[in-house]
Amino acid sequence: MRKTLFFLALLFCAVLWFRVDLYSMVRPTFLADGGADCFKALTSQGITHTSLGDTSSGSCGIKNAVRITSFPSTQLSSPITVSCPFALKLNGFLKEIEAREITHMGSYNCREIRGSSLLSEHSYGTAIDISHIDSASVLKDWRKPTNEGQILERANNAACDWFNNVLTPDTNAAHKDHFHLDSGFGLGCWL
Repeated sequence: MRKTLFFLALLFCAVLWFRVDLYSMVRPTFLADGGADCFKALTSQGITHTSLGDTSSGSCGIKNAVRITSFPSTQLSSPITVSCPFALKLNGFLKEIEAREITHMGSYNCREIRGSSLLSEHSYGTAIDISHIDSASVLKDWRKPTNEGQILERANNAACDWFNNVLTPDTNAAHKDHFHLDSGFGLGCWL
């Protein structure tokens, strides 16, 4: 009986590892680069950017990477590196919520999802973590009945239309101080 349980546990772990490894191998094939039209759209929308081409670091990489220093109506706390299509999505979101400035905690970063062996969407330049929108702090103002709380609530609701995954302080403790927005395979908006 013990040998059977051990074998089943081992089999379960092997299947889980294979699925995780398979996901990390397959995910890059679903990344869109947007082509030359994407760069034209960045320029026509007034997004200050530098083309970096395709980048890679081990199993991570960005197709059609761009370094964004500013959006036309939104100042960034520091430049970000993302895929060209993600930059266009982010610009649309920022315009919709009328953000004058955002403080972010990062975009491209070759790493696994915390507590998992799956590569994060940050690994493909298709994610950003935002801690502040204008005067609103996710850590201090989330779900508060204040003007800042309303800024965050509107941003969260709009993000659900722009991104495939929206993680907030309501999701888990790892997101207590920021919104995670990505365009990976989505489970929808975590409200």
